[in-house]
Amino acid sequence: MRHPVDLLRVATGAVVVVTGAVLARHNDVTSLERDFFRLVNHLPRAVDTPLRAVMQIGTPGGVLVTSLAALAMRRSFVIKAVAASGMTAWVAAKGLKMVVGRGRPKDLFSGVILHGGVDSGLGYPSGHVAVGAALAASVAPYFGVTGRRMAWGAVVVVGIARMYVGAHLPLDVVGGAALGWAIGAMVHLVFGAPGGQVNSAEVTATLRAIFPDSFSVTRASVDARGSTPFFVETAGGDRFFVKAISRVNRDADVLFKAWRSLTIRGLEDESPFVTPKQQVEHEAFLALLAERAGVRTPAVLTSLTTANGSSLLVMAAVTANSLDTQDASRVTDRVLRDAWDQVAKLHSARIAHRDLRLANLLVDEDGQVSMIDFGFAEASASPRRLAQDTAELLASTATVAGPERALQAGVSVLGLDAFRSAAPLLQPLALSRATRSALRTASREEGDVLVELRRRAAAAVGIAEPELEPLTRIRWQTIAVLVAGLLGVHFLLPQVGELGTAWSAAKHAQAGWLVVAALASLLTYLAAGASQLGSVAERLPYFRTTAVQIAASFANRVSPAGLGGTGVNIRFLQRSGLTRNEAVTAVGVNSVVGALVHLSLLAMAGIVAGGDGAAFGHLPRRGPILIAVVVTFVAVGLLMWSPIGRSRLWPSARESGGAVVRTVRQPSKAALVFGGSLVITSAYVLSLAACLHAVHGSLPLAHVAVVYLGGSALAAAAPTPGGLGALEAALVAGLTGFGLAAGPAIAGVLTFRLLTFWLPALPGYIAFRRLQRSGVI
Repeated sequence: MRHPVDLLRVATGAVVVVTGAVLARHNDVTSLERDFFRLVNHLPRAVDTPLRAVMQIGTPGGVLVTSLAALAMRRSFVIKAVAASGMTAWVAAKGLKMVVGRGRPKDLFSGVILHGGVDSGLGYPSGHVAVGAALAASVAPYFGVTGRRMAWGAVVVVGIARMYVGAHLPLDVVGGAALGWAIGAMVHLVFGAPGGQVNSAEVTATLRAIFPDSFSVTRASVDARGSTPFFVETAGGDRFFVKAISRVNRDADVLFKAWRSLTIRGLEDESPFVTPKQQVEHEAFLALLAERAGVRTPAVLTSLTTANGSSLLVMAAVTANSLDTQDASRVTDRVLRDAWDQVAKLHSARIAHRDLRLANLLVDEDGQVSMIDFGFAEASASPRRLAQDTAELLASTATVAGPERALQAGVSVLGLDAFRSAAPLLQPLALSRATRSALRTASREEGDVLVELRRRAAAAVGIAEPELEPLTRIRWQTIAVLVAGLLGVHFLLPQVGELGTAWSAAKHAQAGWLVVAALASLLTYLAAGASQLGSVAERLPYFRTTAVQIAASFANRVSPAGLGGTGVNIRFLQRSGLTRNEAVTAVGVNSVVGALVHLSLLAMAGIVAGGDGAAFGHLPRRGPILIAVVVTFVAVGLLMWSPIGRSRLWPSARESGGAVVRTVRQPSKAALVFGGSLVITSAYVLSLAACLHAVHGSLPLAHVAVVYLGGSALAAAAPTPGGLGALEAALVAGLTGFGLAAGPAIAGVLTFRLLTFWLPALPGYIAFRRLQRSGVI
């Protein structure tokens, strides 16, 4: 098998190796490292022979001997793992030594005792330790606890031996151990390693302690994530269900919980670092508490531990089928109410199940529902945790019974207050993966089930559409912004010598042109308000619509590709009386018209600049430009008529085109939406030109237009808010390509982005919060 925890080992080992390499590159030796080295280096001569003998494990000869031993034991998989990991570690250590270039201890300070066997090579990392650690890591899954301890004990001795002979410092040893450990884990990912899963024979041997008579054990074909399930049938006809949790299951659970802790806030998860035995005992305890509270759940018989350290939870078997395998017609209102009744009993005891997906709800022939799998359950649960249970069961049952029936059944048992607190958690991140998958399947046939469920829940408790609780701890947009910022700095400022020129140009900026640039930036928001008015048939207040555009600009600062601003405008139009489809269509018309205007101005500016004779040194004249336009249109046409285009792109394009045509037929609306888009784009070009004039970087307006329009089109594909990083790099590259000096180009672009991107963020935030509080968005 390939174990998820090996990914964590590779990543951890790589971090340690790289950190050590950074520290070792400077050839600095701390007093602590020097003192520890001397303590080992000055060991008495009596340890010389034993240490030298063990040290040979970390050589290619040691790899050969280990491989021959595996061959003698007829362990072909061990031979492959040993040979691959040992030689890879040896080569990787040699290569890393040359990259880091750290000297031996005798090269870094005096007083080093050389006991022989030390060449004149490099220090970090220790190749002997790397090989030894790689061998230990690669063979560890094939050994028991004692064998693994002996293997890693030998690695420790190899590290001590390398310091004793005077070859390596402690940091070299640690780096070698981390390198070998990571390589051993990588070999397991490539070739696989013993699974560590519990098999029928181990379960049978363990169960003899409680079933002295004959019995049979078979692997169960049920949904049992995080465990291995078995059915047991005794000679007397009794049936039991056995849930086995092994080391592999524990490792996967550690990764799962660690990832959730890093990415999701407010989890209240229990610590993931528990043994299989603790996991089984926790589930048994919660199942007993649930049974005492009156919840219909399989009776717990006992828990046991197998010879290899896996743990078994033995329960009575239930003759029933899970709800996820039932036909929708069998999920009656009685079944739904019974499921909610079990949850009500559970919550009355302040127990949260925390995994109420359909697979954990069993329904028998009489329509009675039983609840299973309390592995994630929690006693003394908080109200928020109970609300998560309610949201999970509501969403999961809606996939088989529909939003209306699922909600009615839940409200009839739990009451409205439970759903008032659960409504903000009706979002994908708060639900299990199985429920999210079922929702996607149901939504393909019935529309967005989760959105409809949220709408019905809000209407039932008498509130507007609930504000979803923020669950993400790490926003990928934030990471993208940081990465894009670093790339932007890298591309914008490739030569340190140009920084002085840019700063000098900025210091002597002309205030008058800066005022012009700022006014042009303000004009974009006034025009955006007018453009939004032109995209809808209803009459909207102009200044409120303009304020929404300012708030939308703030939303775009924290979301890529303008998604935040789109959402704000759709919400505003819905609150203004439009249906959701009408709001989406209006925002789509505005975007399509903006794109058409942008491309038209780019073509016109390119033709004018081409007539002047140079763009990026030599811009093609009108003929080549027209050919390029024709080729582009032909390519777009072929894409639209391809199978993907006909099934996905053409319907959306036809709908958007129809909406634009309807707008054009109304002269007043067409003037607003087309005129507003034209003013927005032209104002940005004017603002950039004014910023360049302010820092004494004059260029013809047509050239500035080509640079801005082309650069913003390219930056639109960047996964960062406002094309952050990508737009700056594109603008600087375009301006310098037209012959503008790097200093004024950088200063002008940074000034332009300050006026049009950063400074509007504060008024945008203020507008966003005020419009939220007043219920406009």
